[in-house]
Amino acid sequence: MKERLKNWILNKYIGVRLKFITLEKEAQNFPALIQRIKNILVLLPIDNILDNHVEQFISALYKVFTDATISTFERKSFRKSDGNWFGLPSDTYMRHFTEESFDLVIDLTSENDRLSAYICALSGAPLRLRLFEGNFPHIYNLHIRTDPQKPLPERLNSILEQMRVFKEGLK
Repeated sequence: MKERLKNWILNKYIGVRLKFITLEKEAQNFPALIQRIKNILVLLPIDNILDNHVEQFISALYKVFTDATISTFERKSFRKSDGNWFGLPSDTYMRHFTEESFDLVIDLTSENDRLSAYICALSGAPLRLRLFEGNFPHIYNLHIRTDPQKPLPERLNSILEQMRVFKEGLK
């Protein structure tokens, strides 16, 4: 009961905090930003719905961004000791994300994953993309629309193809 109440409070707090986070409102030149990508973070879901496809996706991402470094964050690796008393990532833990200076964060978590949206918002990345439509769309500034009825591999390929088009379009 105590843990359920704490999770409820945590989700409410993150939800309110995310609503008040305002990120840039200026127009962005996405193809130019994509051309300069050197450091990518991929946020993986806590459930293993993408396990079979993530390795292929990341491998293909390396082909699009040949000079980039790609890091992954598995939600299940977030330990209680990584958070503050409230369950949010501690300042020390968040520094791992901000010091890396990610150029692109790709959030593959579910539409209701507030913790990943929180990490994405505070990462400082100029490009933030989410696979699934859902809560807090203002956190994500690069939206590649895919049919939610399509299988996951097709949706991931749509993201890769659009990135490839942006990247190659400037050459």
